[in-house]
Amino acid sequence: MNIHKTRILFVSTDLAGGGAERVITILLQHLDRSRFEVGLVLFKDKREYLLPGDIPVICLYKNGWYDYPKIVWKLSQVYRKWEPDLIVSFLTYTNVIATLAKILSFTKNKLLLSEHGIPSFYVSRKKNLITLLFQKWMPRWFYKYADKVVCVSQYLANDVHDFYKVPLSKIEVIYNPIDIQLITKLSEENVELAWFTEEIPIIVSVGSLTYVKGYPHLLKAFKQVLTKYHVRLVILGQGDQEQSLKELTVKLGINKDVSFLGFQANPFKYLSHSTLFVLSSLSEALPMVILEAMCCGLPVISTAYPGSSEIITNEVNGILVPMADEKAMAEAIMQLLTNKIRASSMAKKCKKQINDFSIEKVTQKYEELFLGMN
Repeated sequence: MNIHKTRILFVSTDLAGGGAERVITILLQHLDRSRFEVGLVLFKDKREYLLPGDIPVICLYKNGWYDYPKIVWKLSQVYRKWEPDLIVSFLTYTNVIATLAKILSFTKNKLLLSEHGIPSFYVSRKKNLITLLFQKWMPRWFYKYADKVVCVSQYLANDVHDFYKVPLSKIEVIYNPIDIQLITKLSEENVELAWFTEEIPIIVSVGSLTYVKGYPHLLKAFKQVLTKYHVRLVILGQGDQEQSLKELTVKLGINKDVSFLGFQANPFKYLSHSTLFVLSSLSEALPMVILEAMCCGLPVISTAYPGSSEIITNEVNGILVPMADEKAMAEAIMQLLTNKIRASSMAKKCKKQINDFSIEKVTQKYEELFLGMN
C-alpha cells in the first residue's frame, strides 16, 4: 500500500554558517523519509553545512538586492513545478520573498515561516530604506498570509506578535534542535593548534563577527581578566566586523592572547577543549551556540537578554551578566576560572539539561506540526 508522503520544500537564502541554517540542515537530515519528501531552494549557492545526498537542491542564483523581483518570480515557478504540500521558509528576508512567491504562484500549498532573530532589536538599528522595507513593513503586510510562524523562544514569539502583529494562534514555539550524538562525536576530535596543548586556560566564543554579537565588550572584558590571569581567548566565526575587531585587539594590547579562527565546520572540538564559553550578544532569540557549548560540557557565561533565561538559570547552570557590562563579564569569567568546583557543577547541570533540546524531541515536534498542517 502506497502511503502519501507530505511534500515539503524548504527555502533559505543560503546555507552559510548561522544557527538558522544549521536547523535547516538538521531537519533535512532527520525528517522521517517514510512520511516526508523534502527539497531545498537556495537563493545563493553558498553551503557551509553538508546535506544528505537524497535532497534535491534548486539554486536561484541571487546576485544582489536588485535581483529581488527575479527571485520572487523564479521561486513562484518552483512552487508551481514542484507542487509541495508545505513551504517552510527561514529568516525574515527569505520569509517575505517566500510569501510573495506563493501569492504570485496562485498555489494552495500551506506556508510556514520561521523566525530566529528579534525583529524589534534589528529594526531599531536600521536606517536603510531597503532594509526597513524587508525587515519591518513587508513582514507586517505579508505575514498574515502564513499558516504558521515558528519562533525559537517564547520571548521571540512575544516580539513577533507585538512587532509584526502576527496572531498568537498562528505562532508555534519550537526550540532549536541539538544533535547530541554528532556533537559528542565531533567534540572528541583533536585540535591542531598549539594553544590547546598547553596548560593555559582558554575562553572560547562562537558566532558571526557582527554588531549584534557584542564582541568589543568581550574583548574589553578579556583585557580586564588578563591583568590578573594568564588566559587566552579564541573566537570562531566570520563577519563584517572581523578587521575592526582585530584592530581593537591591537589597540587594547591583547592581540597576542586572542586568536580569530574564522568559520569552523567543526566548532565542537574547540569547545570541548576549552575552559569556558562566553556569549556577549546584545540580542538573541535562542542561540544554538549556547546549547552546543552546554552539550560539550562547558560552563557558560552569557549576556542577560530576555531569551537567555529560557536556557540558563543564573548561578545554577550558567552565569548571566548585563548586556555591554564589561566589568560584570570579566568578574564572571574570573569567578569560573578560580572556582573549578563551581564551574564543573554548572557544566554537569548543562549536560543534563541539554536532553530537553535533543534532535529527536525537536524533530518530532516539527514533524507533528508539519503533519498537522497537511
